[in-house]
Amino acid sequence: MVILGFGLYRGVNSNVYLSAYAFVKAPFMFVPDLFFNVVVACSIIVCSAVAVTLAWTGRLKANTMPYVLPTALLLAGNLAALLGVILSLPPDLALLVPGLLYGAGSVMLSLFWIEVLSASRPSSIVVQIALGMLLNVVVSSVLSPLPGDVQMRSSCVLLLVSGLCAWFVRRRLQAASCEVETHNERSIAETVSAEPAEALSSKTSLRARWGAYRDAFLELDDSLVAFFVLEAVIGLLNSFMLAGSIDFEGSGAVSAAAIVGAIVVFCFIVFVAHRIPKVSTVSRVVMPVLAAMLVFLPFLSERYNLVFSMLLLGSYYFVALLITYLIAEAAQTRKVSPYVLMGVAMGVARVCLAVALLSGYAAGVAGGGPGDEAEHTMRYLVIIVVVLYALCMALVFFSRDRKRRRAEEASADAPNESAVGTDSVSVPEIDSTLDACCASVAREGGLTEREAEILVYLARGRTKAYIADALFVTENTVRSHVRNIYSKLDVHTRQELLDLLER
Repeated sequence: MVILGFGLYRGVNSNVYLSAYAFVKAPFMFVPDLFFNVVVACSIIVCSAVAVTLAWTGRLKANTMPYVLPTALLLAGNLAALLGVILSLPPDLALLVPGLLYGAGSVMLSLFWIEVLSASRPSSIVVQIALGMLLNVVVSSVLSPLPGDVQMRSSCVLLLVSGLCAWFVRRRLQAASCEVETHNERSIAETVSAEPAEALSSKTSLRARWGAYRDAFLELDDSLVAFFVLEAVIGLLNSFMLAGSIDFEGSGAVSAAAIVGAIVVFCFIVFVAHRIPKVSTVSRVVMPVLAAMLVFLPFLSERYNLVFSMLLLGSYYFVALLITYLIAEAAQTRKVSPYVLMGVAMGVARVCLAVALLSGYAAGVAGGGPGDEAEHTMRYLVIIVVVLYALCMALVFFSRDRKRRRAEEASADAPNESAVGTDSVSVPEIDSTLDACCASVAREGGLTEREAEILVYLARGRTKAYIADALFVTENTVRSHVRNIYSKLDVHTRQELLDLLER
């Protein structure tokens, strides 16, 4: 049900966005209409900010994100397009109303499904995303060539099916949540019944929540930065092309081909390679290629433009898939609200897109349209994009340096914390100290990046089966890494390893 509901929602949502409710037949690189995209971006920014605020303050609790209301909003947009209501509106409102409906509905449903995904184990999350996105491709491929009225009718039916799947999944999650809460209440009553209510509430204070979300975003920062920069690059190129009325044959198929290519690569990595690559690694490979291709973009043929656009969009969509998994996995493992993580990611990404769209459009208009002036503006745009790429790399390196400094500070504070006593050390501080110790031992022992990652799990007492499930690798692979860790660190048992980390 999760795969069916998630895949149908993403397929219908993607088709509606790319066609602007069937008003545009061939969108250029994810942007069917400049005004429609800006309206959608602003709507998503506002709704994401509201959702993040409510979740952060505790007013939007787990398993409470509406799914009936957003489904009704998307249905209303499709029905308005189907019945001709949108065409009867003034020109300024013809795409404003459906854009607002789409933005509000897509935010709530995206947050609903990311919470559903985060309720599963990491290995199940990645499989659900992969299979759901394959269904997304099938739905989009079937809907896109159909006439506009047929598209809207089919979208309404598929949205209803997706809503029924959401109802079934919500009931199952609520039942599981009730069982967990009952078990936790019994445990608390048995162990901490003597503690006053103020002491219990202080353990979930704002400072503790801030520490948990800070650690989660530090884990995602490189990935989010790469995603935001790709969003801005796409917005700049799109808006400039639209402002200058620059188009080339086949541009309408670029978006669909890029989506298919990204999902095929993602599924190959998941089901064949059994490994989730880091977004920072993907960025180090793809970004230099894109930056080099941008330099020649204004001067080469349309076929070159098609190749560049497909690579850019494919990279963007692949990174978006990885971020979906990383957010769900971070929410599941760190026990934080996926509403906050996904809301911030969607909101900031749309801010980057809106700013880039408006900036690129202004640059295109200033260039005076096609011709020599447009070519001059294109060169100026290339400089902007290269600057964005340099900013992305600087932010990535800055975030890594920040992580290293935090680890060194935690390692330096470890003796002081032990002198004070374990009763005064909070859980985030203990985790930071343990991570710092593991990082120090890994550097001294010459462990690889993957071995250092497994070392942290071993230090926390995780089994090989748990590590294999969390990292989405086989147990044999974990055993091989563990043998290498023991050999490099010159230990023979788990206890010797723990003793080494405590020194």
